[in-house]
Amino acid sequence: MFFSGRFSKISGEADGVNVSLRQGRGLALRGRLPRTETVILAISAALTVGGKILVLVRQKPKFFSASLMQAIIPDVLFFLLVGLLIQLLFVWRPSRRAARAGLCVSAAVFLWSVLDACWLVRSGVQLQPGILLILVRDIRDLGPMIIAHLLASPALFALLVCVCVSAVVLFVRRMIRPVAVVAGRREHLRVATVNLLFIVILLALGLVFETDARVDFAGEVIGFSSHGHALLYSTMGWYRDAHSGVETRNVPRAGERPVTVPAGNDLPHVVLVLLESVSYASTSLCDPNLKTTPYLASLADEGMEFVRTHVPVSHTTKACWAALTGSTPVIESDYIEAVPAAAPYEGLATILKRVGYTSALFEMSKGSFECAPGFFHNLGFDWAWFRENLGDESAHLGYLSGDDCRMIEPAMEWLESQPGPALLTMITTVSHDPYDVPIWFDEPAEGLHDKYVQSLRYTDYFLKQLCHAMKERGLAENTILCIVGDHGTGFRSKTGFARWSPYEEVIRVPWVILWPGRLEAGARYEWPCSQLDVTPTLLSLLGFGIEQAGFEGRNAFVPSPADRRLYFSSWYSESPMGFVEGRRKVVYWPYPDKVFEYDLVTDPDEENPRRIEPPASEALKADLLDWQGTSQIVIDPRRYTDALLYGHWRTFSSGRKAWAYYVP
Repeated sequence: MFFSGRFSKISGEADGVNVSLRQGRGLALRGRLPRTETVILAISAALTVGGKILVLVRQKPKFFSASLMQAIIPDVLFFLLVGLLIQLLFVWRPSRRAARAGLCVSAAVFLWSVLDACWLVRSGVQLQPGILLILVRDIRDLGPMIIAHLLASPALFALLVCVCVSAVVLFVRRMIRPVAVVAGRREHLRVATVNLLFIVILLALGLVFETDARVDFAGEVIGFSSHGHALLYSTMGWYRDAHSGVETRNVPRAGERPVTVPAGNDLPHVVLVLLESVSYASTSLCDPNLKTTPYLASLADEGMEFVRTHVPVSHTTKACWAALTGSTPVIESDYIEAVPAAAPYEGLATILKRVGYTSALFEMSKGSFECAPGFFHNLGFDWAWFRENLGDESAHLGYLSGDDCRMIEPAMEWLESQPGPALLTMITTVSHDPYDVPIWFDEPAEGLHDKYVQSLRYTDYFLKQLCHAMKERGLAENTILCIVGDHGTGFRSKTGFARWSPYEEVIRVPWVILWPGRLEAGARYEWPCSQLDVTPTLLSLLGFGIEQAGFEGRNAFVPSPADRRLYFSSWYSESPMGFVEGRRKVVYWPYPDKVFEYDLVTDPDEENPRRIEPPASEALKADLLDWQGTSQIVIDPRRYTDALLYGHWRTFSSGRKAWAYYVP
């Protein structure tokens, strides 16, 4: 169905050069076959359509055919348009150079389609430019992740390898000896006309299915994330321009937030634990019958729980920024917050330092990932420890995580060695995909969801071991233990990468605080809370006066209005964004430029969105884009930094990018 000139005629001359009778027979033989770029485009289309069919089969929409048409028409249109452009190139200049140019275009489309199909099958949505930029920029750290996900489906991986090898061989062969292009323009115009006719028909069908009430929301989402939309975004950046005039914020540096310090010297330790990929819906806090996190539930019974807590961005680095600074992270597909700053950003660590606290970060993730040493140094932490510091590769799990229990001992040693009160922040990793647990804990589960549940049980065990270690050292009685999820995940697309779509299981997380003898045991606060509230709440609990500090978060112990608006985004810049406001949830999808609304009481599973039409949708879009735009931090693009942090981490940056590597 993809035409770029199927026939090559025998003529006395081809491209201005006489051809021999033998060459003429070869051209005649090739004239019965599709051109090479046509074959490559057809394979690319098959990969894309096949991936979308597989995702829809998993999601089981009520009206499969209608949803399928909505999902595949935009991509088929894209491939037809590419074929049309190649054909018009042949009309303009029927030469071997044009043949090579058409081949390069089809090869680029093929490469994108392969990456997109892999992402689509694993995540349930198509690959988008913001994600591709991250993969290219950080291939050293993300390469193992890509390989891990490919190997998770051996049969598909083998098929993909065969297809790619065949395509590469065909591409190289035809680049060396391209198929001659028909010299006459009439044939190319005829084929271009046929292509154009198909495009018009599909455009008409697309309009029909766009207004088809039977199309399931899953079909709409997959239809939104098409090659055409990706191309429009990457070349035009139309929605970025919508907020290009919004001024960026002035992020306070250490010492700039006006707070009053507490009286007295008997200040407790603060232990803050961020739980990787633990959604509220997956815990025993939500449903005791799940038995995934019974120990966490027991801590809530001893302390207190904020039941309705949402995250602003479903990404770990962004979650750390939100929890530790009380301000919105940068809504962008980078980690500009890790670019070494001239002075630390104001947050929990820098404010506690005013009254004698020291601070440290412990996690079993790779320190080189997203320049973590630079990030925590920017937040004013005195020490940062990662799995490289442990120096034992047997503790490594997956491509990123490690046996979290192995960091308890060095963390306790650090805490005991501090001369005064200390802030200890720990980030778990095992519940990050691919959800591998240490072999000593349990035999590996089968199936991705079962592995995730197993990783939750391990994370709960980690909390139990951490609390026991604190009690054994006499640290538990005068310590505030704050446990909060960094973001959740979901399995609607049968993968562990479902946090790219902001369902409630992705953006709602557990939050428990325990301070023996100081907090009402078993208290459950039902008003709306945010991850942004963590720092203001802990400071208020310690006796700091924060009324003039200017935090975006608030003291969660003070009741929030039932209609408090809590914004969220799925991290990368062109991702869906929205807000939760009481029972109402609004989601804006930039690709199709559409706004949807959910009623979380009557539709708790978010299966029946209502589309909001202009002018109401325009006002909501403007509000959300302003929120995203004002989250930015300005960095001099010509600025270069190089520093040795925490005695082991060589960090450097260029513009908005930052890297770190371990120096033993």
